Formats: sequence, C-alpha cells, structure tokens
Amino acid sequence: MLYLDLRTSPHSHERNLRQSRHSCVFCPRQCHNINIKRRLRTDLNIASPIKVIDTVSNLQLTDNFQHISTTEKIPYQDDTDEQSWSADHGTLPSVWQRLAQARPHDVLLEDPHRGGVTISAQKLWECMLQLASGLQGLGLARYDKVCLFSENSCRWLIADQAVMLNGCANCVRGSTAPGEELAYIMVHSQASAIILQDVETLSKLSAAIKTEVTVGPPRNTLKFVIVLWGEEEEIRKEREALGLPEELKVLSYQQVLRSAPFQPAKYPGPDSPSSSSSHDIRQHSFRPPHISSSDIATLVYTSGTTGNPKAVKLTHANLMYQVENLSHFLPVKEGQSVLSLLPPWHIYERSASYYVLSCGGKLIYTNIRKFKDDLPKYRPDHFVCVPLVLDTLYTRIKQQFSAMPAPRRSLVTFLLTASTAFIKAQRIVQGLALQFALQPASQLQLLQAWLTATVLRPIHALATLLVYSKVRAAIGIQHTVVCGGGSLAPHLDDFYEVLGLSVLNGWGLTETSPVLACRRSEKNVRGSIGVPTPGTEIHVVDVDTLLEVEDGVQGLLLARGPGVFSGYSEDQAASEKAFRAGDGWFDTGDLGWRVPTSSHNEAMRGNLVISGRVKDTIVLSSGKKVEPEPIEGALTCSNLIKHVVLIGQDKRELGALIFPEQELLDAALATSSEPARGDRMGSSVASSSVRRSTEIGTPLSIEDGTLTRTMKPRRPEIARKYSKEVAELLQRLRGDQT
Repeated sequence: MLYLDLRTSPHSHERNLRQSRHSCVFCPRQCHNINIKRRLRTDLNIASPIKVIDTVSNLQLTDNFQHISTTEKIPYQDDTDEQSWSADHGTLPSVWQRLAQARPHDVLLEDPHRGGVTISAQKLWECMLQLASGLQGLGLARYDKVCLFSENSCRWLIADQAVMLNGCANCVRGSTAPGEELAYIMVHSQASAIILQDVETLSKLSAAIKTEVTVGPPRNTLKFVIVLWGEEEEIRKEREALGLPEELKVLSYQQVLRSAPFQPAKYPGPDSPSSSSSHDIRQHSFRPPHISSSDIATLVYTSGTTGNPKAVKLTHANLMYQVENLSHFLPVKEGQSVLSLLPPWHIYERSASYYVLSCGGKLIYTNIRKFKDDLPKYRPDHFVCVPLVLDTLYTRIKQQFSAMPAPRRSLVTFLLTASTAFIKAQRIVQGLALQFALQPASQLQLLQAWLTATVLRPIHALATLLVYSKVRAAIGIQHTVVCGGGSLAPHLDDFYEVLGLSVLNGWGLTETSPVLACRRSEKNVRGSIGVPTPGTEIHVVDVDTLLEVEDGVQGLLLARGPGVFSGYSEDQAASEKAFRAGDGWFDTGDLGWRVPTSSHNEAMRGNLVISGRVKDTIVLSSGKKVEPEPIEGALTCSNLIKHVVLIGQDKRELGALIFPEQELLDAALATSSEPARGDRMGSSVASSSVRRSTEIGTPLSIEDGTLTRTMKPRRPEIARKYSKEVAELLQRLRGDQT
C-alpha cells in the first residue's frame, strides 16, 4: 500500500506512483476521496481502477510516501456525540459529508419551481442527517426497504440519502407511474415505509396501502407514510377522506424534520423545518449504523416491456464507481451548473446528479414543461438528457427557421447545408469519420475532404457568426450535452456539431448503474457510443455460441466491471439468465461492434458502436437479419416524423408505422404549394429500405404505455395497441419467398 499526500501537487508524485505499482493509495482525512481519484486519473493519466483509503486518525506527516495500514472510517462530528456517523468511503452518504466539510457555504441545489429553494452543502448534509434521524424515530431499522415514489426535487435527494444513512435501501419510481405498478413495487419489496410526492400519489396508492395494513404481520411490514410536498392539514384531510387505518402514521416532510434533534434556527430559508410547536412524533437522537460499500443502496425497478418490472439491486460500490469515474468523460468544475430535467428514479439521471454534486457543481431542477424556458434563463454549463429532448429542441429550432421570410429561410438552409458538408469533411481529415473505421479513406478521399473543408471553412465561420451563435444563445447550454438512454440519430449529431455544441452520447443499462461507455469531447467519434468506462470490460461475442468475435464484427455485447449489479431481487431465474455467459459477464442484450485497436485511425481505436437490440432484430423470409434502429433513426431525420417503428418479421420486405410531428405536418399542409399529405410522408420513406408505411395520428406517450420512461418506443405495447393497423400493413407486405 502506498501513502500519498495528495494535498500537494500530484504531478510531483507521478514517477513514485508508477514505479511502486501499488493498487491502493492512502491519504490523510483532510483530503477528499472523490477528488483524489479524479486527480490520479486525469493528472497522472491512470486508467486502471484505484482504491483510495482514508483514516480517522490525525497523522503527523514526515514523508510524502510511507507504508501504512489503517481502518476505513470517516466520522461526522456535530455538536453532540449522538450525531457521530461512519461509513466506508465507497458509500454515497460520505460524499455529502465531505462536501459539507470542504465547501460548506457553496450552493449545491436550486429548486426554482418549488419556491426558489437554494441549499448549501452544509445545509444539505444537515437536512439529510435530520431527516434520517426522524425516519429512525419512526421505527426505520437497518436493511429495511423504503419505497420512494416521487419526481425530481431537492426533497427527493434529501429523502434518498436519509434512507441510505439508516443503512436501508430505497425502491424508486415516479409518482406518475400507474397505481398498479406502484402497488406491485410496494408489495414485492416488502417495504417498511413509503415516501410519496404528494396527496395525489397517496390517493393513487391508498387501496394498496389499506390492503397491506389489513393483512397484518408477518407479511405486512409497513410502518409509516411520508408525503414530501403538502401541508399537514391537507394531508390530514386526505387521509380521513381515503379512510386509511388509524394505526398507520401518515406524516408530512416537515413533521418528520421537526422530530430530529437539530434546532430550527440552523435552517433558514423556505425549505427549513417549521418552527411550529406541533409535534406528532417524539424527539429522537440519531443512532447511525455503520454503512458498507457492499450494502444495497437502492432497488431500481426496470420498466420492462412485458410482465412485471424486475428489481435491480445496486450497491453503494456500484453507484460510487460511477461517481468516481464519470470525470473520464465529463469534467465538471466547482461551481458549474447542470440543469436537471430527467426523473431521478432513472439511474442515468441519478448517477449523473450524484457525480455533478460530488464535484461541487450545482443542480438546477426543472421539468418537461419548463425546461425550454429554463435553458436560456439559467444557461447551464452542462445538460444531461435523452435523445428525444435533443430532438424536441431541434424541431423547435427548425420551426423557427421555417417561419422566417423566404429569402432568410433560403439563406439559412444554404448555410446549414454548407456547414454540414464542412463538419463531415473535417471528420475525415481528423480521422473521426466512422465510415472509415474499418476501411481507411483513400488518398483521393482525404484530398477531397481537405479541399471541401478548406473551401467551406469561411462559410461555416460566417454562419457561426450570423446564425449559429444566436441559436446557441437561445438554447442556453454553455459547454456540453451528455445524451443517453437511447441511440442518437445521425442528423441530430450533425446539427449540434454544426452549432458548435459538444454532444457526448453514452451507453448503459439500469443493471450497470448505468454508464458502460461514453464519447469524450477531445475524440468525439459521432455515430459511436465512445470508449468503456475505466475499469469496465466489454466483450463482443457471437449471439448463439457466446464466443468472442473479432473487432469490427457485429455481435452481442457483454459487460463486466465494478458498475455491474449482482442480480435481481427475488428473481433467481432472471439473474441466471442475465449472467448466462458465466464468469461475471452480464448479457446487455445489445448488438454492436468495436473499432479495431489496430485501426489506422488512432482517435477511433476501441470505440464501440451500437447497432440494435437482440430482441428487436427482424428476420426477413430471405433469412436476412435487419436491425431496425439505424433505419428508424434515418427516417426520423425528417422534421415531419416523430417516431418510426419497423415491422416485417418473416416477410420479404419492411413496413413502417409512422408517427408524425403533427404540428409541423399540419403547417406544411396549410401551404397550398406543398404536396399532398401522403406524398410528403411517403417521400421520407421512399429513399429508405422500407417498402410500405402506415401513418398513425395518435402520438406515442408514456401515459398510454407506448413510450418507456426514457421516451423510447415500446414495441410490444405499440403492436398490441395498434394491432389492426399492424395487421393491415403486414397484409400489404410481400410474404414468403417462393
């Protein structure tokens, strides 16, 4: 084990660290574990996993490098001994304690749509401890499960970590999920407590709550319900109207905070505990359990396309692996802001938020109705989103271009066309064009690309000055967009590169907590999903034999690493299926290929490309296998098309269900010079490999189950809902070959 005083510059330690070949670095408690790993990885360019061990003892340093062993504990000392708290470094609550110690007055959270709440690092940590104390006073015990059914807000994060501080795991879902789904999670997890968004969510779940309480022990373990947003009187009236059992405690967030030992005077501002003298639960001194990195931190229920959702068990170590390694893709500086749009119960948003805050960054909460206005208002440094959000912004910008007078519209169209040609040529010159990943560009192609880039560079610069800078200002994002949760259509990649906005597309699953790979700004290979997260291994294997295939050949992607979960809760069969490849390799279900490490283009070596999902593959009657996602992505390049779902299993050709951008389509049809509706929709399809299509006027949505929570089409549900249209389209497709 190597002792390294990282309060001094890590550059001075590079030679010693490399020569020692130690896998562990030991540092004094004054240093902060999260930043240490980032400094080792970025400043010393170390890609392998590094374990950093801290100490509770105050050491007198006599040398920068010593061999030392110690225990892994961190104390939190408050005004009373009862507030002492300890945990392994690989736990999430330790992040907030370190932030409170290092920069207590820095604002970490801003919730403008919840009364303009702002919360500093110290206040955040104290609120977490205070709520944790209140939960323990209500009878919450180590290893209990707590359902957290709420949307994104500052109180969500406080509740999330208060549960973990008690050594418990939370079971997360959104308050807008169907009541049946929430009830299933409550029963399946054997929840000891429920924390809800508001009284509407309480009403939605009331029947299931009454059933559980009526059943009684030992099956029923429900101890109390907490409502995050709502006044005590409102909650009391709703409880009476719903007829919830008297023995079940139903309390407001503020009531639980008031039960904790902190003084209200220490919590100024709109999110502080009320000074009311009404106490429904007794005062309680927090007796924190020791938390281990191997403890389960959360159960995340997947939004599977069939059957009941599966409960993914993620440990503190799984989540901390993300916190400690996402800097490899997105360096976040202290004080930088991120607009938080996605639901926190989605692991992509959740891990990203943990990471941003651990860097000393600030989260600004928004929602789907407000984010278009909040982007230019708050001008965040970074933005985390899914492809559909980028597509929504793209569509809005294109609408504004279309509304311009004809001369200006024609000029903008010309500039966009020229700039797109410029950035594509520049990719070839820079060795970042994915089409040449396997076969190098010829000297003639390189020369043509160089000439094109040289000729169009002044035009692109002029367009940036006249048009793109104004669009960037309207969008508001200062530096980087991190996009995950689905494949990014090529036209979106092109458009945002033209604007000069760096978009980093990543890949992962709930089961991998989630980021397995992501692009990097300095070597941003459009069309790929970047390189694996440090410490994560990706194998590309044959779908049937599970034998590894050569680089450049499509296969099934297997993943192994610190972020991969250990299995599903109470579902051994599903767990065994997920790890059917053996030796800890998780079957992602995704198809893809890897750019050869021997590639002539060094910048692209090792990048991964996703080509589809195994379960989505369409097998035509000719035996040809078609991955629908790339074709669907190409079709949605048209600003008239919102979603496309391909069909054609066992047919000779493909068909498409087209879900249009209704507003844009209606506007286009209102212009007399435009072609008829069928012609306009068909023109986008005609140039693809799709032979027949059917337009469906009803948009896909999360509410009707046709979109996942990350806004991806759910094919089985779409096939069920539009079974008549699917059947008619299949009839129009040519059948088996004769």
